[in-house]
Amino acid sequence: MLYGTFAVACLLVYYKLEAPANAAYDYWLTLAAGLQVLGFTMLALDTSSSAAEGLSEKTLWAFIIAHVTRISTTVWGEGYIPEDNTGDVFLYQGLEVLGVLVVTFQVMRLSAVRSSQDVGQGIERWSQLIGMSVLAAILAFFTKSTGHDDYWADISWMFSTWMEAFALGPQVYLLVTGACAVDESAAHFAGLTLASSVVFTAFWGRVTRDRYREFDQDGDHTFFHAILTACFIRVALCTTYVYLFTKQTKRRPEYELCAHDEL
Repeated sequence: MLYGTFAVACLLVYYKLEAPANAAYDYWLTLAAGLQVLGFTMLALDTSSSAAEGLSEKTLWAFIIAHVTRISTTVWGEGYIPEDNTGDVFLYQGLEVLGVLVVTFQVMRLSAVRSSQDVGQGIERWSQLIGMSVLAAILAFFTKSTGHDDYWADISWMFSTWMEAFALGPQVYLLVTGACAVDESAAHFAGLTLASSVVFTAFWGRVTRDRYREFDQDGDHTFFHAILTACFIRVALCTTYVYLFTKQTKRRPEYELCAHDEL
């Protein structure tokens, strides 16, 4: 039902879409946000256990930080948001807000269930999330552009991009170390997150091709190198996550809980 509703919504938006020549591909950005929200929603509604074994809470926290930071720059500014007619109804921002609400709900539920069942506690460390945040902030400082014409808004938006690029790092680490078995029903989240990353990368690849010369003349071409690097990291981590997820679900003989005494 969710997939069908999403497909109908996409067709409706595309049918009604009106965009200036310089924003002909901005709907890709909205589509990427929609796919990610759909992935979050499937994750929250379709896990075979309330503890969602193998799912990294730190990855979910990274998504929350990235989305909240980006929302703080797009709800009032005109930078980095679709310039087609979907902007009249704030569709892109609405999808981002919905994504934050769904992921926050999932994190709160996981934290409560895992604490009460003593499942998966002590496996992940907050130092991972802190390290990712510090690295994203440093990279944002050196690679920000001027899309908002506001120093802090531009840094915040670029921080959110780097943070989202690194978000699946804790999840991949969890699967590589084999600390937990995986919940097969999270396959929707894995696949939709990868699809969102690919669409997001395709959008910025197209923008880079169309506008690199313009930015190069202004001496601001570093932004495009940075955004494409962030996109590459994001797609690489998503691809790795899908590969490891598929590999573990194929070889796992039965459903098991995480070992709660591993560090």
